Amino acid sequence: MSYVQKVVIGDATLYQGEVLQVLPFLPVVDLVIADPPYGIGESKKRNTNRAHNVPVCAKNRKGTFVPSTDYGDFDWDKNPPTAEEVAATIAAGKNCIIWGGNHIGMPPASKWLCWDKLNSGDFADCELAWSNLPGAVRIFRHMWNGMLRDSERDTPRVHPTQKPIALMAWCIEQAGKPQSVGEPWMGSAPAGCAAVALGLPYWGIERDPGNFAKAVKRIEQAHAQGQLFAPERPKQEQEALL
Repeated sequence: MSYVQKVVIGDATLYQGEVLQVLPFLPVVDLVIADPPYGIGESKKRNTNRAHNVPVCAKNRKGTFVPSTDYGDFDWDKNPPTAEEVAATIAAGKNCIIWGGNHIGMPPASKWLCWDKLNSGDFADCELAWSNLPGAVRIFRHMWNGMLRDSERDTPRVHPTQKPIALMAWCIEQAGKPQSVGEPWMGSAPAGCAAVALGLPYWGIERDPGNFAKAVKRIEQAHAQGQLFAPERPKQEQEALL
């Protein structure tokens, strides 16, 4: 018997644990949005300039240079998801969107989603998401280039591959009118923040304790912003999963 941490914040339920440890016990949602590790070794590059192996710096609004955020040493992008994890993720929702699907060998699909990050330098121009949604390929153009961002400009990034909440809200829109959202590999929970802002029930799963704590904080903030009164204190508990 394994134990996971469970945190309930309004209609959002967050689980700290491995995907296959938790996912089989959760209710099927209308839409799963997954952003698993791609297995391309991005974590090794962390906060260094790829060409010169020196710390990356960026100008802040005062015109002075500041070093990039140090997210620590970890192997979050060492391996892509297993076939079993991908199958469980697709089965967890009536519809499914998986970012990085071009890296993990997804089956043919008509409605791929493309996020044009309006990047500069040697980073990818865009990221692709596989989906089992009906329709044609769709593009979302949204700058997310270091400190140059079209949204969340005054909010520090807390995860090295953090995606915009606005992107996740767009993903939800692409699925029509889903009434619930799930997010395996939630990281900093951008899909969760979008779901909370839209008033949708949500669950998320994250194995890393540090990222889990960040996700809880962001969901708390999103929940508070969506209410006219102080939110109830989040309930935290240990739950046994057979």
